[in-house]
Amino acid sequence: MNRTHALRPAGPASPTRRRRVLAAVVTLVAGVASLLAPAVAHAADVQITPAAGAVTASTSDSNVPGNVVDDNYTSRWSGDGDGAWLQLDLGATATVTHIKVAVYNGDARKNVFQLQYWNGSSWSTVFDGRSSGTTTGLESFSFTAVQTTKVRYVGHGYVLNAGGTGTWNSLTEVEVWGAGGGGGTAQYPAQVLDLTDWKETLPTGSSGSPTEIKQPQLATYAVDPYFRVNSAGDGVQFRAPVNGVTTSGSSYPRSELREMTSNGTANASWSATSGTHTLVVTEAFTHLPKVKPDLVGAQIHDGSDDITVFRLEGTNLYVTDAYHGNTHWKLATSSYQLGTRFTAKYVVGGGQIKAYYNGTLLGTISYSGSGNYFKAGAYTQANCSNSSPCDSTNYGETQVYGLTVTHS
Repeated sequence: MNRTHALRPAGPASPTRRRRVLAAVVTLVAGVASLLAPAVAHAADVQITPAAGAVTASTSDSNVPGNVVDDNYTSRWSGDGDGAWLQLDLGATATVTHIKVAVYNGDARKNVFQLQYWNGSSWSTVFDGRSSGTTTGLESFSFTAVQTTKVRYVGHGYVLNAGGTGTWNSLTEVEVWGAGGGGGTAQYPAQVLDLTDWKETLPTGSSGSPTEIKQPQLATYAVDPYFRVNSAGDGVQFRAPVNGVTTSGSSYPRSELREMTSNGTANASWSATSGTHTLVVTEAFTHLPKVKPDLVGAQIHDGSDDITVFRLEGTNLYVTDAYHGNTHWKLATSSYQLGTRFTAKYVVGGGQIKAYYNGTLLGTISYSGSGNYFKAGAYTQANCSNSSPCDSTNYGETQVYGLTVTHS
């Protein structure tokens, strides 16, 4: 027999029951909303590998450092010896999350190495181990995200899969991955560029004696508008007005870094015939003085005068051979546009100076002098006698995104 249950009208719900029902409804609505709402997007890592001009090494044979960023697995960098390193300058503070390396003959050997990043005062290791020994392609090595301006591979030779070891460190490709720029969080130029072995000369102070900022003060120093982090947070702005204070040996003002040694406590002074000395600067000219629109962005100096400089004159970017009296030695480009980033590079050794523009060798200067040092920033080639107005609105300005010096 079928039974029919009569539906009895529900009585008034108790307060407790009402609260439970309301909570259930809220939970349900929230669950539905979470399904309908778009998922929160997380920024994907991007490749931030620098160009060949920003890749250097402690040693190499004919297989040069820049080969690891040429997208060609038939070329390589090779450096012999325990501790041989390969460094990639990122050009600005960036968030790095992983590095990919492709080992030469990587399916027959395991490279033994460390991956390190520059923490502002020293190198920190984020990976210490071996490659897989199973592939010649890229292998990814991830670590907790770090903020840095440069990374490096430190090699300790290799172990053959078939047995035996070797002292060579060889890579065919390297890729750096992360979140790109530092997000504008840097307050001081030393947080964007490694300024450990530099001092800054400003266009302020007393006549013939401009202000100099040395370490350790330089590590936490900025002054607007002459020496500060740019608005994007990925470079350092250098500005020198035509009416700025000059050094006793020059009639032109500057906001410029001068190379130092011993953690910034002593002046750098090296010989063009002993060792190899390399400067790599990634920068942009962003403003030129009026009437005489000339500005120096990087140079080599000896004990008394400049030897060679990268100088913009209007739209013509020259490299000079001041040592031999040629102020327009090489024309890098005749159509430079303000704000365009480029990489200037000097390699000095064996009585020669090689000058590169965006990785291309422009020429070689014969030079065997000593007492040398590098400089970078904004050295305005105009003053109140040849440019007007004679005030702070008339200036030369650069932005430097990467700065690396190596001596070997």
